[in-house]
Amino acid sequence: MSDRIEYDPQAIREVGEEVCPDIANFYDDIASKTAAAGQVRDSAFGAHALGDKWNEMFTLFYGIVFETGSNVRAMGPTLIRIAEDQEILEGELVNAFGQIESEIDANGHAPSTSVNYGAAPELPPAPALLDDNPYEAELGGPAAAF
Repeated sequence: MSDRIEYDPQAIREVGEEVCPDIANFYDDIASKTAAAGQVRDSAFGAHALGDKWNEMFTLFYGIVFETGSNVRAMGPTLIRIAEDQEILEGELVNAFGQIESEIDANGHAPSTSVNYGAAPELPPAPALLDDNPYEAELGGPAAAF
């Protein structure tokens, strides 16, 4: 399984255009009902000590619901913009690879010469020689320490 993340810009756009507004509307509906419940809290609890605790929880819940709806609504245009950017980037990459492919097909690139480093050793070096590099001569001397 690959670690590469795959995405579909159209699916991202659909989430931004359709899903986010639906979720935001759901939270707006809950916020509206919560606000209505808040208007009757005095008649429900009166001067009872539970009224203060209910008011604290109501304020917390209402804030969470309101902020969630606002943030989800703002996420929609952000996802749409991400999808647009990805479509532009994908189009630019397709064009760039197409241009390079055309140049290669038209022999626009000379083949590069490669260096033959010989065959890899068949056996690992002896423990005493672990730091020896069998390609040291081809690489121009000992490898630099990291």
